[in-house]
Amino acid sequence: MRSSVPVFLLLLALAIGSAGADDNPCQDVRIPGFVCLDCTTLGYCIRDATGSWETMSMLGCQSEYNFFCSDEGTFGCTFQAQCQVPTRGPFSCQQEGLFPDPYDCRRYHECSDQSVDTPRLCSNGAGYSTLTGTCVLPRESEQCTKEQFTCSRSGQVGGWAADSRYFYVCVSDAANSLYPLMMKCHEGFVFNSYSCVPDTRSLRIQANESHTCMNNDRYPCPFRTSEIEYCKCVNGELEVMTCPAGFHIDARIMTCVTDRIYQCSDFELLSCPNGSTKDEYCICIDHQLQIYSCPVGQYFNAETLKCQAESEE
Repeated sequence: MRSSVPVFLLLLALAIGSAGADDNPCQDVRIPGFVCLDCTTLGYCIRDATGSWETMSMLGCQSEYNFFCSDEGTFGCTFQAQCQVPTRGPFSCQQEGLFPDPYDCRRYHECSDQSVDTPRLCSNGAGYSTLTGTCVLPRESEQCTKEQFTCSRSGQVGGWAADSRYFYVCVSDAANSLYPLMMKCHEGFVFNSYSCVPDTRSLRIQANESHTCMNNDRYPCPFRTSEIEYCKCVNGELEVMTCPAGFHIDARIMTCVTDRIYQCSDFELLSCPNGSTKDEYCICIDHQLQIYSCPVGQYFNAETLKCQAESEE
């Protein structure tokens, strides 16, 4: 159970004075009210007549006795096993929408189409979840207790672990300090460590709603894909597939076709190279191999060069 030390009144902040220009975390927080300036100092954020944010230092804590600053619940110095004050930094809107604060899980940002940032704070003390759009994350969750980004160089890109639709790009400020710019993939895409790619879950949902997915048929993907990707009906659900190495998708016939010329006869059936799935086989047309699929429940027998049921093995 945490014990607390009473908080001084706001008037005490005026008596102590405001923080210096080089130590003004309220410029990043931009929400009026109490804030922990660091592990041992409680402050208060206030906005002046010019619209600038000012940080008032109010109360110091005796960290040597495990009293650390708290700016939630009971404000002031509370007995804690360790400091729980998050590292803070700047936030800059890059896109319209809601974005998690990369430093403090309780905070999130509402960005307008004009890149105007309106900071928000969960009033119930919980963390903000991008998955639900509500303040439901337990404070003990990893998103609240561990830093969710890594910036070791400018231009570094990383995925937001809590929600694969979000990612960040590391940039440096005027003081050469690195911080992340929060970004979000377009609707229907997720971040895969390098770029935004179609979300196969969304593809399956769309296929089920449209009722167009059947057998092992191939379809153009509803979202933009690369020249080696296509959509295939797997167990009644549409999934993004990738052509084997050395093949690309021919959009006219929705079939993977080899990039090189083979010495084979027209319409000759062959086992496909480069590890295609067991229900697929190749047909030689104009000395190129095209991949086709056996009917549902059958596989391609490389010895007989025919599709046959699993039960016939």
